[in-house]
Amino acid sequence: MPSGGRKQKRFSSEYTTLSILEYLYIHARDTPVSKYKIVTNVAGIRQQRPDRVNNIIQILEQNGFIRSIEAPSTVTFYQITKQGIEAYQQWIRNYLNFVRSIAKINEDL
Repeated sequence: MPSGGRKQKRFSSEYTTLSILEYLYIHARDTPVSKYKIVTNVAGIRQQRPDRVNNIIQILEQNGFIRSIEAPSTVTFYQITKQGIEAYQQWIRNYLNFVRSIAKINEDL
């Protein structure tokens, strides 16, 4: 537990997955980034267990949404793939359609 006895909130694996994909969409289209950069720069990821983040990254890679790039050092870098870009754009489009549909319902009230 963090200091002060407060329990840290952990986000769902779906939230974490989409957050990682979003970060890579924005920051790793042309330049791969390390897992350290992902973990330290994606909101809510630091609260996740490292093994969960590793599993999510592995699942994203197995499904072709991201690719890993081995460096001469022990660091692995990650980059979003074309399939990952398409999945992210679809997710954003679906989310915006959902929000717009709610707004329309509210306008009708």
